[in-house]
Amino acid sequence: MAIPISLIVDDSCPLIHVYRFHKEEVHDSPPYTSDGRLLLDTIPNEFLDRFCDVAQAHGMAGKFSIIPVPAGRGDILSGIDGHSPAITREWLDTVKRRLSDRFDFCPEMLTHNLAVNLSEGGYYDEGESPWSQKQDRSTLTPYLTKAMEYLKAAGFDATGVTSPWTFASDVEDEYIAAIVAAQQNVYGRPLSWYFLHTLHDKPASKPWVAFQDGDTALISIPSTVDDFWWQTIDSPRSDQEFVQHIADAVITSDGRGGKIREVLETGGFPILLTHWQSLFSNGLETGLAALDVVGRRVNEVLASEVEWKTCSELMHLTARTA
Repeated sequence: MAIPISLIVDDSCPLIHVYRFHKEEVHDSPPYTSDGRLLLDTIPNEFLDRFCDVAQAHGMAGKFSIIPVPAGRGDILSGIDGHSPAITREWLDTVKRRLSDRFDFCPEMLTHNLAVNLSEGGYYDEGESPWSQKQDRSTLTPYLTKAMEYLKAAGFDATGVTSPWTFASDVEDEYIAAIVAAQQNVYGRPLSWYFLHTLHDKPASKPWVAFQDGDTALISIPSTVDDFWWQTIDSPRSDQEFVQHIADAVITSDGRGGKIREVLETGGFPILLTHWQSLFSNGLETGLAALDVVGRRVNEVLASEVEWKTCSELMHLTARTA
């Protein structure tokens, strides 16, 4: 039986380069890469097309986040501030048309930046992750419900949720209860999944049942392969040697080395983590080039060992074998 392999894509959203706004929030100054280049404000729709080309060429599957109110600068229903709403609609339409057959969709909470004050409007003066660590299910449930409502209104079936940073990790039991309740509220769904845990030092890891009560269950899907693409954000290099070096860390050309091989040999599921900004590489798209190499290598040297799966497929497999 083939071992499931999956691709987790975090921080994706129309136009907004959320990492750039994180850097600005933290440092209160124009954000730069570590090598001194100004981080770009936006990620063009054409980049989404090129990502879809790579994913489809290699039959990749997994999950694709959609941030509903990216960095608090507009939203997926009304459009992004300073840009025609048609650009946002085009981005969403492309995601549905080109990714829906092999990727699950989910909110990565509301802004992936400052927490939204749902009761009074506006934003709290802290990010969603630190805000969430002090909450319980009574406040987390409406927050997650709002995030899912955005995706549903935009025509997406949000089968799970992704945690921005380490959202609610200090109150995970409350978070789990909130996910279960929000899925019931918005989609009437008893079985769902969430991504919070990055278990890159535990390669034998697989998804597990985090909650079950009768037919209602929640599956935790961890990543087991780190975001080796992240380094491309802070490098001006886009040469083939650099691209091959990044790909080698994930899986070597002969399939005998790299993190995927380590995970397979320890009995885990290779669940690859990457970020929209990691693949965009501040406009150079070096990360996407490396992902293309990884996808080709998986198909060429691991075809008899692994099979690409969506997070929903991982969820059902875990629920059946629990």
